[in-house]
This record gives sequence, C-alpha cells and structure tokens, in this order.
Amino acid sequence: MFKMVGVLVSMSSMCGLFFSVVGVVLSFVSVGLLGVWVGMELSFLSIICFASGSSVEETESMMKYFIIQVLGSCVCAMGFLMCVNSMYVLFSQFFILGGMMVKLGVFPFHFWVGPVVSNLSWAGCAGVLLLQKLIPLWVLSNYVFLFKDLSRVEFLCCATSLVGCVGGLNVLNYRVLLGFSSIQNLGPMVLLCCCQEFFLWVYVFVYMLVTGCFIMSLWNLSVYGFFDLVKENLSSQFNSVWWVSLYLFSSSGLPPFTGVVMKVSLLLGCWNYMPLGSGVCILSSCISLFFYLSVLLGMIVSWGKSVSFLKNKSSFISSNSMVLSLLINLSGGFIMFLCLSL
Repeated sequence: MFKMVGVLVSMSSMCGLFFSVVGVVLSFVSVGLLGVWVGMELSFLSIICFASGSSVEETESMMKYFIIQVLGSCVCAMGFLMCVNSMYVLFSQFFILGGMMVKLGVFPFHFWVGPVVSNLSWAGCAGVLLLQKLIPLWVLSNYVFLFKDLSRVEFLCCATSLVGCVGGLNVLNYRVLLGFSSIQNLGPMVLLCCCQEFFLWVYVFVYMLVTGCFIMSLWNLSVYGFFDLVKENLSSQFNSVWWVSLYLFSSSGLPPFTGVVMKVSLLLGCWNYMPLGSGVCILSSCISLFFYLSVLLGMIVSWGKSVSFLKNKSSFISSNSMVLSLLINLSGGFIMFLCLSL
C-alpha cells in the first residue's frame, strides 16, 4: 500500500515537472499574449503539484505560494486584456509590470520568498527559485522597454538587491539563504531586462547553472541548514562539503569563479544606460559576500579541529562533488569569461 502511494507521488511529481517545462516552452514560442499567459499558468500550476510534497509544512508553503502567484496572475491578466483590446495602454503597462514583479518577488513584493522556501524540499526550492523566473523575465525583457520612465524600475531594482543582501545576514536555514540570494540577483536581472537581452540570458544561464548545482549538491548531502553541518554523520563527508562550498564564492561573484561572469554581464549590459543601478547592484553583491563567507567560516570552525584533509584520500580523489564543483566553479567560469571577452 505504502509502496503504491510512493509510486503515485513520484509519478505525479514527474508529470508536474514535465508540464512545468512545457509551460515555459509554450510561453517562449507563443506569438500572442494569450499563449504567454496560458503557458505561464500551466507552468505555475504544475510546479504546485511538483513541490507540494507529503509533509504538512511543504503543503502550507505551497498554499502561500499559490495565493501570491494567483494575485500576480490576476493583475497580469488584467494588463494583458487591456493591451489586447488597446484600452488604457499606460495602465496595462503598469499592470503587467506589477504582476510580473509580484510573481518574481521584486521589492516591495519580496516578503513571500523566505516563508515559502523555508519548508520546501530542495527540489521544490529549485522549481520556485529557478524555473519560475524564466517566463516573467522573458515577458519583462520584451515589454518593459515600452515604459518612458525607467528610473522607477531602476529604483526598484536597487531596492531589491539591497533587501536581498541585508535579509540574508545571520540566516541559518540555507533554503531561506538561497531565497534572499535569489532576491539579490533579481535586481541585476530586471536591470538587464531594460538594457540588453543577450546579457540578461547570459546572467540567467550562469545563475541557474551555479544555483542549480549548489542545490543538487546540498540535496545529495542532506544539508538544509547550519545545524546539519555540525552533525557527526557528516564529518566523514567533510571533503565533499568543502568542495560544495565553492558554489558560495561563485554566487557572490568572486573572481576567478564562474559567478564573476554574472557581474561582468551586468556591467557590460547596463553600465552605459544605468550606471547608478549597476553600481548599487555590484555593491549589494559585495555585501552578500559576508553571509556567504559566514557559512564557510561556520563550517571551518565546527570541523577544523576534528577533521583533517589527509583523511580518506581515496574518497577525496574520487568525490563526484569535487569534480562537479571544479568543473562548474573554475573551469566553466574561465571558459565563459573568455567567450564574453571575444
């Protein structure tokens, strides 16, 4: 009986993930606003099925996410209808912008991100923080240029980055930490929506690559917060966790790691158009480096006196986490930096 329930849950999760990806593709290939909205709603409802899980906490988080996303969808649908019928064009632009910002979690609508991801599984966090960003960013990149006054958008981007970097301070739950990291990275993404679409998708690709591999590595190690790091059963996997921590340097944009490509893309795409916004976003990433390093410092303080790098040399050499981390954080960053410099 329990095996059958487990099989059904896994099948429904896989179907939810599949239709979520289908919704993203449908929105990207649609030539009309109706198709974009249908794809966005299909992806959103499918991720609800995928990330609901079996615990009460996961279901509660998904209910919060459902309410917020429905609100954003209604506002966005109103803007789409006004735009299709050529009614109140100025209001339709603000409705579309507001709906997309609610769905993304841009300031002042950032309040839902932390409570939603705090109790989700790592798979649910990946769906909410990564997959669900694609359609709103694509809509903004194709529509926000119609606005005459972009200074308000620049202000919102700066506030979003600052809220993200300050909110991540002293957070011990790594899912919430990644949620605030997502908020901090939304500022540069929306700025690039206003300036250069090519550099936007370079930024999104690198962000999804680094964050997705980081989530997958933590999921594999069953690490959800700081207190999971200090458990005795993880001391034998110290080498793996050490190499996984390199993703923190990439997320903060520290050279020569892959994350520096995101900051270079921001400067190349936005500096000539919005120098103030670009500078504030770069400054916020420097502040966020503090809480990324605090995670690494906590790990070193907890294990530095009891675990040696010289132990388990065979596992050190054959660690899949080490190989993946080196490929993503060092080799990948070097190759992408060379491509951008061409």
